[in-house]
Amino acid sequence: MNIKAVKPEIWNFIIQGGEKAWEEVAYSAKMSGVPQHIEGEDIFKMIIENDYGSSLEHIIIKFDIKMTKGNAPELLEHRMSSHSGYSTRYVKADKMYQREESIYEVILPWHILKDKQGQETFLKVVENNLLAYEKALEDYPRESARYLLPFCQAVGIYHFTMNLRSLLNFIGLRTCVRSSPEMRCLASQLYFNLIEEMPIIRGQIGCRGFNFKTCPESNVTGVREGEPIKSYPICPFRAETDIFIPTRKQILEGVNINKFNNDRALEVSESLFRKWALWEG
Repeated sequence: MNIKAVKPEIWNFIIQGGEKAWEEVAYSAKMSGVPQHIEGEDIFKMIIENDYGSSLEHIIIKFDIKMTKGNAPELLEHRMSSHSGYSTRYVKADKMYQREESIYEVILPWHILKDKQGQETFLKVVENNLLAYEKALEDYPRESARYLLPFCQAVGIYHFTMNLRSLLNFIGLRTCVRSSPEMRCLASQLYFNLIEEMPIIRGQIGCRGFNFKTCPESNVTGVREGEPIKSYPICPFRAETDIFIPTRKQILEGVNINKFNNDRALEVSESLFRKWALWEG
């Protein structure tokens, strides 16, 4: 049995309209009453900064995604998109799209990626599951045998169509340190694909705290206050520095806020996103 560990992956990322797709937002915003003295790129940046999101829906983005069977339902909670997916009801789980070889792809959990012994133990359990799956295929149809597929099976494969407003919502939610590692990995890859294809947006997007300069994660012990939780990355915006982003609760309590260094915050954010996107633990 051939089992291969792979990473969560985004590919075939395409923005309809390319690098200049933002012009569609500017056009629609002008139609809805943006003052004449605001023009071009400034309109787009104003729309992003002020969260006037409806005009962002005119930008359509397509991409392919690979993730675990177990975490795929979490992705599909983001309903404002269309998707077509790989179906283990019709296709045996070791037969990937556009690939002739027989191979079971699995995604190892983030927290054991640097634990060789932990990986060996994990993969042994996975192998036993897959052997049971293959045995079940001898007696039952694929749609019943697939109940034995492990959570880590990399069969969460989808072709997505999503508008920019929904994509920014996804990136904002899933680049938070509280998001699961796999979702952070995918959101980070989407972030870098987006700023590469539409450079104008860089510096304006990130986690929700970065986007709005106010973090909605109030009262989250171990993330924004209190002793950090070992399984979570430390939020880079929790300390009172020049990139400190207060929670809503902290604002109500009268916290002191220094001048915010957006360039420095962008640098720190992207450093984290690169680490998460690489999926190396």
